[in-house]
Amino acid sequence: MKCPRCETELPGRIRTNRTCWRCQQRFALEPKYTRGLHDLRLRRTVERLGDGGRVVLTVQQLRWAHHERGRPPIRPRRDPPGRPVEPRFEGVGVIAFCLGMGAGLVTVAYLLVTRLPATIILAAVLGFFGLAMLGAMGRDAVRLLRRGRIRARWEQDERQWQLRREKQRRHEAAWTTQLENRPGWTDAEFRTKVLNPWAEVYGGLPDGVVEDAAVRPPVPNGPPVLAVLCPDRTITAFLHANTFTERYRAVLVAATAELPDDLPVIVLHDASPQGLLLAREARAARPAVPVVDAGLSIRTTVAAWDRAVQVYEHQEREPLEQLLARLPGLSEREHAWLAKGLWSPLVAVPPKRLLAMAERAAERALHGNVGFLSWPVPEVPR
Repeated sequence: MKCPRCETELPGRIRTNRTCWRCQQRFALEPKYTRGLHDLRLRRTVERLGDGGRVVLTVQQLRWAHHERGRPPIRPRRDPPGRPVEPRFEGVGVIAFCLGMGAGLVTVAYLLVTRLPATIILAAVLGFFGLAMLGAMGRDAVRLLRRGRIRARWEQDERQWQLRREKQRRHEAAWTTQLENRPGWTDAEFRTKVLNPWAEVYGGLPDGVVEDAAVRPPVPNGPPVLAVLCPDRTITAFLHANTFTERYRAVLVAATAELPDDLPVIVLHDASPQGLLLAREARAARPAVPVVDAGLSIRTTVAAWDRAVQVYEHQEREPLEQLLARLPGLSEREHAWLAKGLWSPLVAVPPKRLLAMAERAAERALHGNVGFLSWPVPEVPR
């Protein structure tokens, strides 16, 4: 990495105490502990997402920007632990031969000690191996005599293990296929490893980034003319921070029941079954006003493949299928994608694109003829 102050190359072996050896200035992020993220890279990310300072982004949008994109791979199916090992028994001939050999070694050792005292070391070695062979073969001889009981016990343990595996298979069949979620920052990790060190060195958040909870709705400059239905507080904070509500005199609500009766509506939602249902519920609740679905589309998310953030949620198949049955019009590919438990968050859309989506939808709802074929097509990350 380079020093964010003087741009000196800083190899890992000399990055001690997060201080540049040349200018003696501290930097915030150590790439070894932040998954390769360093100060200059974070600044470039903020500048790119914020379109050179023209768009304000929130902390959660910055966190999701570092989430790995693409479809999570399938986890390998594993059997339950504790499978009993099938017992094996030595043959009668082998046991008899080894017992005879052990007895012979012990006898030779005894004769050497009693008749040739000088060979006591050789006698000790022969006696040791003879006794070890007698002990091992004696145990095998006892197991061979109890062969029926030992095998019956193993068969019982094996049946119990098979029942546990069958129960696990039934449980797996009742739930969505286990997928391995892409590694991503949790909110606590991102704050602890990125934001807190950054604030310690630079005195606050990166320029152009605001805390979601710190954004306050602006004072309305007149009666609202547009309603925005969005249950995601990060998106509403983003719209407030970028003066969307002021410029379009919009009121933001989180549930369909809170929608005004006579205002056109735009709906912002994730690419998920719940998001699609939210748009349908808004149209059903307000049939007399224009309702524009400006949320993240399943079709464009699936088509984007590895360019879109795809998150996995493990859930039961039957309730999920019942939910998907309420969404006619899905293609086979889209239905299969949702049936795996996959979804894509709207907050992961780059802020510039997200703001453009909301602005186009607002213009269409306020000034355009909104019909079924004229609803805007949402975009996904590029």
